[in-house]
Amino acid sequence: MGKIKSFNAKLAHDLSTDGKVICPVCNTEIKRVKLVSQKKGTAGWSPRYDFAKICKCNEAEIMNGTNL
Repeated sequence: MGKIKSFNAKLAHDLSTDGKVICPVCNTEIKRVKLVSQKKGTAGWSPRYDFAKICKCNEAEIMNGTNL
């Protein structure tokens, strides 16, 4: 089991920018998410895994499925 952190420690961790990539346009963290969709041309359902980097600039498009 991990070490129990205080609220101040969690807040300091969230506010630090060490190892985070920041979008220059919207000034938010760019996160890498895994997208699961159906493979094209298969008879049944089989998953296709894609990874996308999202921030506030393109979050709505990716979550709607328009920019896969």
